[in-house]
Amino acid sequence: MVLGFDCIVYGSGKITIGEHYSCFNSNNNETKYYWTPICDTTLDKIEKYHDDIWTECDIFHGNFEYENQKIVFGDGGMGNEGYIASTKLNGELNWSIFFTFSNPICKAKIIDNHLICYGDSGTKITINLKELHKIKIDNTNKL
Repeated sequence: MVLGFDCIVYGSGKITIGEHYSCFNSNNNETKYYWTPICDTTLDKIEKYHDDIWTECDIFHGNFEYENQKIVFGDGGMGNEGYIASTKLNGELNWSIFFTFSNPICKAKIIDNHLICYGDSGTKITINLKELHKIKIDNTNKL
């Protein structure tokens, strides 16, 4: 199970809530997508106001090990969400990131300290592994 908000959850219990949005440029008919952190909180503080925060998730095939951690990814309970997570090799959580917009994360790879995730709807999410809150979103399905 993962926290069902656009957020980064750290193994320590710290949470960075994020938001995603898009901007359409009518001059060139291009849409740019963004993910940005909006605040830090903790699991205890979120549970204080909301008791239904967890989302069931499936781990898809293709997970892999990288620098003494395991990278797993898949979908959330509704099917239109995606997540990616890092655990220690014993299964203890390092961090997880949940996306309400991505559809399932069906593939991931690491290039130059960037975790590149692919959603099955054409979403490409690039996460800076040195600074997890630096997330870039592209959509490969051009309208």
